[in-house]
Amino acid sequence: IDPGAENKRLSLNEKTLTLEVALRLRQLLEARGWRVLLTRTEDRELSKDKKTDLLMRNEYANRQKADVFLSIHFNSAPDNIAGIETYVMAPRSMRSTGDERGDEMTKVAYPSNRFDYANLLFGAEMHRALRTTLKTPDRGYKRSRHAVLRMLDCPGVLVECGYLSNETEARRLATPVFRQQIAEALAAGLDNYASALTALRTQANSPKP
Repeated sequence: IDPGAENKRLSLNEKTLTLEVALRLRQLLEARGWRVLLTRTEDRELSKDKKTDLLMRNEYANRQKADVFLSIHFNSAPDNIAGIETYVMAPRSMRSTGDERGDEMTKVAYPSNRFDYANLLFGAEMHRALRTTLKTPDRGYKRSRHAVLRMLDCPGVLVECGYLSNETEARRLATPVFRQQIAEALAAGLDNYASALTALRTQANSPKP
């Protein structure tokens, strides 16, 4: 029921593009041996209530004992802004990016804060893969307390893959070729994160001199 960001001139909306990219990403990951679970596979909401819908995404991931959680988005802003952004859960007592004062949420330790180090690594690998693959403006690797990240029992990342409000970028997003490139960038980020974890575990288990 919520189309998300829109470009009405090009008949583009966020809910359609995110689902299409997620389906492309699932195909890529399953071919590499990943087990992929989607919160939706068709044009439907999880709940008519927006707040409940967002929380149900956390609940689904937790119930399935997910190892990682990826939330895919497209953005909207003044039409001169373009590029990618990557968000991870802000550690307790650390302000969200762009928040100069903080609020009551800043003081709270949310379930996903148990994975602060993994969140940072996961986000860094995802953002690097997006920058390297898509060659679009870098809007930053950022901290937030988005509803879809707060209650996770695993590391989570939210990515903004482009701005539908920017005409040039929206025309690029309208092409299947570029949406495939986004899916490939996200797959690369997930692979790189998994490889980084393996390397850290190997290092931790190797004999000490």
